[in-house]
Amino acid sequence: NYQDTVSELQSLKQEILINKFLKLENNKLRKLINESIESKEILAKVLIDKNSPFLKSIIINKGTQAGIKKGMPVTQDNYLVGRVVEVNYLSSRVLLLTDLNSRIPVTLGSDNAQAILTGSATRNPKLEYLPEDYVFEDELTVFASGKDGIFISGTPIGKTISNAEKYIKEVKLFVDPNQLSFVTVNLIDLNKEKF
Repeated sequence: NYQDTVSELQSLKQEILINKFLKLENNKLRKLINESIESKEILAKVLIDKNSPFLKSIIINKGTQAGIKKGMPVTQDNYLVGRVVEVNYLSSRVLLLTDLNSRIPVTLGSDNAQAILTGSATRNPKLEYLPEDYVFEDELTVFASGKDGIFISGTPIGKTISNAEKYIKEVKLFVDPNQLSFVTVNLIDLNKEKF
């Protein structure tokens, strides 16, 4: 039992070192392609949960006074939740990934297949516009691709699942949008030109 624990500890230490190396390498590559992900974050409390059958949004207790602007991404525990769509002086409305109006570019699988994650007014948003001959698998991690210039590329969203009844490819989100108490708004510079 002791030997198992020691070998597991060694394995975890190796994984930590590999993760550190990959982060450093990723930062170098981002500098090479002139893509910055520097952002400040601000914690906000969810005040109201507007949960109609089709529209899924929340109201948070931070607004322009805290530096929040329309379009900024919103996360919980570093998992993507949605984006700011309306801003007042002391509050903001966040459109959740499950809303019918939500559409974001994503990447999935080890081959980095591109798709669009669309809200379906259900607990699991669906994947659309997958490559024609793409072999869909369950349990693939879905990340924001960052191609829209709003969401930070590599932000985890959820895992793929297939709905056998409807032949729809869905994503089970890492964060339950109906259980949000606090969220983090990423104060990124949305005016920065992208080439």
